[in-house]
Amino acid sequence: MAHEIIMPQLGLTMTEGAVTTWLKQPGERIEKGEMLFTVETDKVEMEVESTGTGFLNTVSEPGKMVPVGSVIAVLTEKLGEPAPVMAPVNGTAEEKSIAASGRRPASPRARALAKSLGIDILSITPAHGARIVEEDVKNAYALRHQSTAEPLPAARRITAERMTQSFEKAPHFYLGVEVRASALVKLREELQETAQRRLGFRITYTDFLLKALAGALRAEPGINAYWENGAIVKHNRVDVGFAVQSESALLVVVIPKADELSLFALASKRQELTQRARAGKLQPAEMQGGSATLSNLGTEGVDWFQAILNPPQSVILAAGAIAKRPLAVEDRVEVGHSLILTLSADHRVLDGVAGARFLSAIRSAIEHPHELLV
Repeated sequence: MAHEIIMPQLGLTMTEGAVTTWLKQPGERIEKGEMLFTVETDKVEMEVESTGTGFLNTVSEPGKMVPVGSVIAVLTEKLGEPAPVMAPVNGTAEEKSIAASGRRPASPRARALAKSLGIDILSITPAHGARIVEEDVKNAYALRHQSTAEPLPAARRITAERMTQSFEKAPHFYLGVEVRASALVKLREELQETAQRRLGFRITYTDFLLKALAGALRAEPGINAYWENGAIVKHNRVDVGFAVQSESALLVVVIPKADELSLFALASKRQELTQRARAGKLQPAEMQGGSATLSNLGTEGVDWFQAILNPPQSVILAAGAIAKRPLAVEDRVEVGHSLILTLSADHRVLDGVAGARFLSAIRSAIEHPHELLV
């Protein structure tokens, strides 16, 4: 009896995914629990184990996005045993017939031309009716040579779609402030020896920013909320996200109950999650939810920028580079360290005054960084 392998749901918000690599080849015997394939969602790529035992048969095409629950492979009890043909998901009767027969109706001239041009006849969709004609092949060839654009990776495509939806649906507004950071620079250097001894690595400005962001969310609970179905929904704890660039995608990783962690404990958690994110070993739950997100491009030399909200969150903090700049001190100008913070906010959840209070709380924590050690 055949055993169907389906596209798993790796997170509460996952609706579709793509097999990026099959770890086993058709004809190989697979044991239940063996890693069978890697799947890419809008947030992460991870290995998935087989849910059954048998010989691998009839696998789906790598890179194709399919809905959760779709059959992507079949395991048979015996080698060479016929397996059901997998039709395209939600395909029409015509598509299913094509999948079963491996042929699409086409004129002899169209088939001959496609063969001479090196075009897969199954990749062509007829402009009129169900039969491919010579003109369809010519159009497909011309289209192929008009563009050199490469297909987007699934994760990048879905990220683009989510960011577009966020920008279109959430009325963004922005607040910015220049923050004096000389005290922060000095404190970080003073703590490095202790951090190296306790943690085994140097703490970063991101750790201080995450700590300040978590504290401000606790101090301003009205910000710790999001918009859903025409109403403001409040979070019951402070979970802070931060952006990590992996090899293939930009991920937002979430530190739960960040306001309850000490600076060193938060740094340790941030370091662990960052390493696993870049190694592709995150669990879906570690990228879900979150009260707010920090995006720090200061490490890339960016002075300031505006970030797009990470739905369904209502605020995201963009941090620029900490650098020496001219600062007004009483009636004179001095050179000192500063950074520019820009808050992007959802106007459905908060207004300018609430956003200003929130940003002021973050600014105060950074300008008086010893408060972050309490």
